Amino acid sequence: MALVALVLLLMPQWTSPQKMGAHRFAYLEKHHDELVVGISWPIAEEQDGMVDGLTLARDEINARKIPGIPPIRLVIRDDKNDWRTARDVALEFANTPEMSAVIGYYEDGVAIRASQILEASRLLHFAVNANNRAMTSHGYKYIVRTVQATDQISRFLAVSSPSGRNPQKYAMVWEGDAYGQDIAYQYRIAQDALGSELVYQAPYPAGRPDFRLTVNQLKGIKVDVIMFSSGNDANTAAFLRQARRVGITAPILVACDRSSDFAGISAADLRNTTFIRLYNVAAKTPENRKFVAAFRARYGRDPDTSAAQGYDALQILANAVRITGTLNPLDLAFTVRYKPAWIGANGEYRFDGNGELKEKPLFAERHDSEGNVTVAK
Repeated sequence: MALVALVLLLMPQWTSPQKMGAHRFAYLEKHHDELVVGISWPIAEEQDGMVDGLTLARDEINARKIPGIPPIRLVIRDDKNDWRTARDVALEFANTPEMSAVIGYYEDGVAIRASQILEASRLLHFAVNANNRAMTSHGYKYIVRTVQATDQISRFLAVSSPSGRNPQKYAMVWEGDAYGQDIAYQYRIAQDALGSELVYQAPYPAGRPDFRLTVNQLKGIKVDVIMFSSGNDANTAAFLRQARRVGITAPILVACDRSSDFAGISAADLRNTTFIRLYNVAAKTPENRKFVAAFRARYGRDPDTSAAQGYDALQILANAVRITGTLNPLDLAFTVRYKPAWIGANGEYRFDGNGELKEKPLFAERHDSEGNVTVAK
């Protein structure tokens, strides 16, 4: 009831989530000529491959004219990574009865709140980037997360320290947003399981923080590893640069996917640093090789994590439509959750009954003390 009350406050007084969901189901039962998918993503801000990956998948599927899959139409909106804008987009999608699914969002806090609107209006939500555990903890019927959650990421990070010591003394520096708070909590659980000792922790505000106090405090503390979390490449670069400038040589684990180059950071600043990778462009699977070749041919560059995530999400959705023979979001949600496995460019997808992605390999991009770079599971 709390969910419905919240959504009612956000929506026009002349409608309700239940009525919109009922209208959607009635419309989709009679109309099967088009698969309409909403996209909510900070396009201009991120300038990543999400839209390109989705567009490539749409064009491939439409060109194949697979029996049971109607032509796909993408409704693409730039949510600017801003809740007010994302809310308006979610309400627009909720009031689009011909829409079956939504693919988004970039930021965890935005995704968590938007998912309430999508759930209430019976829209299948593919969460392709939000990692916070809260996304799938409410018993929602219409959500599927195609990216690893914070607990999976944290366990991977905890055993990925280049120091090779377990247990170990560790420090945490994290952004005080929905992702940063949850990754810090889950990472501490993972380190506690190894018997490690937390010797320093410092949250920082979103925006453009000043890390000078933090790095100088860390300089005086003996640690085996530092876990740093940020959803912003510029903040990650600033922390690494300032940490190395004051003489910190301890290994640094960056709890975010590095999908772009960091402007203004030297190879020396990256030494003894490990990034998580949610996608490995060099993976040798037939599905990934085909995707990478098609992406390169079309766009003249390698796909990044966002491109692979968008591409796979739309392929999974289209295959669910083919299997069920319907555009009904609830039928599609349960088909995605309970099919044994989906194979995509970014590997194998298996889900539990709540729509949570089961254990899936992560990759570590390691920059050693000599400047060598390797990517491995």
